[in-house]
Amino acid sequence: MLRSLLIPFAFLIFSGNLYSQEKWKYIPKSSRQETIRATLKANGLPDLEGKWYWIGPFDNTENQGFEKEYPPEKEIDLTKKYAGKKGTIQWKELSKFPLGTVYDLKKLIPDSDDTVVYLYQEIELKGKDPELIPLKLGSDDSLSVWVNGKRLLHGDYVRPCQPDQDEVELALKPGKNQLLLKVGNAAGDFAVYVNPELPKSAPGEIKNRLAAAFGASSSANFSAASAEAQHYRMVTIQQPADCVLEVGGLGFRPDGKLLACTRRGEVWLIHNPLEEDQSKLKMTRFATGLHESLGLHVESNSVVYVCQRPELTKLIDHSGTGVADEFVTICDKWGCSGDYHEFVFGPARDKDGNFFITLNVGFGGGHQAKSPWRGWAVKVSPSGDMEPYAYGLRSPNGVNFSPEGELFYTDNQGEWVATNKLHHLKKGEFYGHQASLVWLKDSQFIKNASDKVPSGMLYDGQKGKAANAPSGFPNLTPPCVWFPYGRMGQSVTEPIWDTTGGKFGPFTGQIFVGDQTKSTIMRVTLEKVNGNYQGACYPFRSGFQCGVNRLAFASDGSIFAGQTNRGWGSVGGKPYGLQRLIYTGVLPFEIHELHLLKEGFEFTFTKPLDAATASKPENFSVKSFTYEYHSAYGCDEMDTRAEKVESVKVAEDRKSVRISVPNLKKGRLYDFHLKDIKSEKGDSLVHEDAYYTLNELK
Repeated sequence: MLRSLLIPFAFLIFSGNLYSQEKWKYIPKSSRQETIRATLKANGLPDLEGKWYWIGPFDNTENQGFEKEYPPEKEIDLTKKYAGKKGTIQWKELSKFPLGTVYDLKKLIPDSDDTVVYLYQEIELKGKDPELIPLKLGSDDSLSVWVNGKRLLHGDYVRPCQPDQDEVELALKPGKNQLLLKVGNAAGDFAVYVNPELPKSAPGEIKNRLAAAFGASSSANFSAASAEAQHYRMVTIQQPADCVLEVGGLGFRPDGKLLACTRRGEVWLIHNPLEEDQSKLKMTRFATGLHESLGLHVESNSVVYVCQRPELTKLIDHSGTGVADEFVTICDKWGCSGDYHEFVFGPARDKDGNFFITLNVGFGGGHQAKSPWRGWAVKVSPSGDMEPYAYGLRSPNGVNFSPEGELFYTDNQGEWVATNKLHHLKKGEFYGHQASLVWLKDSQFIKNASDKVPSGMLYDGQKGKAANAPSGFPNLTPPCVWFPYGRMGQSVTEPIWDTTGGKFGPFTGQIFVGDQTKSTIMRVTLEKVNGNYQGACYPFRSGFQCGVNRLAFASDGSIFAGQTNRGWGSVGGKPYGLQRLIYTGVLPFEIHELHLLKEGFEFTFTKPLDAATASKPENFSVKSFTYEYHSAYGCDEMDTRAEKVESVKVAEDRKSVRISVPNLKKGRLYDFHLKDIKSEKGDSLVHEDAYYTLNELK
């Protein structure tokens, strides 16, 4: 527990929340982060500006500093000196700590490999009422956070620092509050990101103005989760003390037991997984000794196939004891160099028994496919023969078949990948990441062999931003769906289809996709236009305790969400786990589907509409943007345009609305925000946003 400061110093003083919600002030600035801080300050709430203090370095050799309790975790005394990694150290004032931007901690400690540093601020909340302030964070590498001695985050990460990688909620009491951050570095870059968010108590008008100016924020997860919970409740599965359930794969056996493979190379068997009385739920170890297992396919009660880093393995329980007693290598014909980023995902299995596996590229630079078939999807026959299948993949953390037997995969933002995306995976197609081209010469697609594919153009065919950039559409297969970065996750995972026949609510046949960074589940609908799939994505459920890496539907229609964040980071504060999402039977008022028309779009809804609010064009806000195809890591939304809604027509049954949007264009993502639309009984939409990827016009 942190003890009080032993000396007085200049505290950050705030005037308290003296304004009623009706009198809240909105203070626009040039960025979202500045606007939030200025608005907080104008309304008497902490903006975290002012004096910060730091102390370090402490030793972090072999990551020992992550768990070690150094003196700042036991007391905050700005006058004391302590033994640090390189001699005696003490607290120093950090002048002008730049909130809302990534701060290079090497400015404080140039020789920062294997070190830990602490950052501290004392906040005073005036007034009589406590307040909950969301805090957005990022770090390179590990990060722990305390407020008033209570640890809110403990993330053992090895990652580059980016905004909004983590989020906690500061429970501030009237008077003085202590905020402590601990940042650990393994090697290389060393950085931190900090910025507050608007609290739940902020009026909707203020939040709407912020969202209209800068887009929705992941901090909306806190308020969104409470609205979502009345329709989909969450149950956390307790684990035994010796189980580190960093879930890499999930699958139900015919007997109803759930198998979960883990990044630690274990497979766990969960008995009675649908029991809400967790004293009746049991977990036993089915297998161990695997190498980073990131997917599985259940064949029977005694046989499961697992993708581990170097091979596809068949695990067999001959004895029926619930423990695998034979491990059979099915295929090990892809490369494995030791690069930490060479993940292996799958397997998805077709009706003929073939397995489909997606192979992650290495990390950064021109060496990303130094191992054979990295950046490819491969097909493995039941006998173990391997065939290169498709190429241009980056970090394809999820491959699965639709109920109709068509293969899809998700990919993550990075080099050559503007933002996260969902693809229809077809034989011989190129999906954009050029590291994979090196292996074309050894494939059956040798006629396509090339060192590189032209790049630098926009996906809608316009000339790119570089002076010598080409125009024209990129020579690749575009995604069925783009997920706008940040607003719709940051690290998408495996797609699964709702085949529950209504047990999971009104979304039968639709796709659900987890997000590992934002700890959410998103929803996707697809349609075929000119023979190709395209469609829309929508927010669905937030508030999970950790990054959602794998999903599995149970026989009762609930979804199990397997979770992990080690090295990757996630919202939620837990390092791993398993949660179950159950439909409560309370029908949500949601956008059900979004379809392309010849001159606009059609929305369908889960409940009949209030015709008065649904017939107003001003209640349908539409903008469009595109991305650039380039080798840099990710891409900003480019050429953003406000689109005009010329007319709105509500259907007679009031379950759908058609809007006319002129001058639709291929290669753009259409971003919809529906405001003030009500159901016939006065319900507000649970989620007001939808994003349609337009590849083909009707």
